[in-house]
Amino acid sequence: MGWKGVCVVVAMTVALGACAKREPEPAPPTRSVAAPPAGSKLAKIQVGMSPREVEAILGPPTDENAYVTGKAFIPWYFGSDRWRRAYFYRGIGRVVFAGSGGWSQSASVERVEYDPNEPGHAR
Repeated sequence: MGWKGVCVVVAMTVALGACAKREPEPAPPTRSVAAPPAGSKLAKIQVGMSPREVEAILGPPTDENAYVTGKAFIPWYFGSDRWRRAYFYRGIGRVVFAGSGGWSQSASVERVEYDPNEPGHAR
C-alpha cells in the first residue's frame, strides 16, 4: 500500500471516529438554593445594596472570595458585572456582589443564596 492508501485509511479512521456515539458527561452537582426564611436577617438583603449596607445588617462575613467574569476581557466594555465578590456567612448562606471594575470600584448585590449548610468559607 502506497502513501495514498495510508492517507485514505487515516481519513476513514478519523471520519468514523468523529461519527462515534459518545456518552454525555454527567452534569456537575447543583446546590440547592432556597429563598431565605421571612424572619432571617438574610431576607432583609435586597438586590442593589452595597457591601456596607449588607454588613450593617449581617455583620462582617465569615469569609469572602472575589473573581473576574468573562466580561472583564471584552475590550471597551464599561458596563457592570466585570467582577464578582461573594460574602460567605456560616450557617446562613452567601451574598454575591457584581462590580464594574474600571475607574469606579462600585459593587452591588446581584443575588442572595440561603443555605443553612454553608460552611462559611470559599471553596
